[in-house]
Amino acid sequence: ISLAIDRAALIEGAMFGRATPIGSHFAPHHPDYIDQTGVSPFDPERAKALLAEAGHAGGLALSLKLPPVNYARRSGEIIAAALQQVGISVTIEPLEWAQWLDVVYTQKNYDLSIVSHVEPLDIIIYANPDYYFQYDSAEFRGLLDAANAATDSAARHAALQAAQRKLADDAVNGFLFQLHRVGVCRTGVKGMWRNAPIFANDLAAMYWEE
Repeated sequence: ISLAIDRAALIEGAMFGRATPIGSHFAPHHPDYIDQTGVSPFDPERAKALLAEAGHAGGLALSLKLPPVNYARRSGEIIAAALQQVGISVTIEPLEWAQWLDVVYTQKNYDLSIVSHVEPLDIIIYANPDYYFQYDSAEFRGLLDAANAATDSAARHAALQAAQRKLADDAVNGFLFQLHRVGVCRTGVKGMWRNAPIFANDLAAMYWEE
């Protein structure tokens, strides 16, 4: 599935070019980030071969349950079309947030879904086998334990980078892109955050300058 998705085309078509491709669950601006997009590059022929190897040479039918946000709905249409090209027929099922949280997040009743994870350093969610991904890897949990136990930055850096490689190698998810924060403000307004550590603007830090 990951190999069937052209991240560059997806970003251009769904996000109007305003996103950064990712290959694992880590923010590109983080100091421990390593680019893993090359682990699953756009390669539809290899995707077809792997599909056949998995016993689905005649095709595969999956559902794609989408929350109501624009990035998911737009991306879903493009991804469904891309998967069709390698023999995966996708039925899109639009959901409201309450439905998505119940069916996908809580019941884990889904084939495919698209959602943005934005909590700081939330790579730790992959250490929980009961999370809705249901990823269960003792090796990955060991890498996070090593990062948490590290007493120097170099050891922690190495463990977090190894954890990113593990997620990419295991193809836990089809990692797509990091959303850009697009802010619009009037000329003269100062103190507006370039990035968004929280979903707000710190008005106490903003001021007007003629």
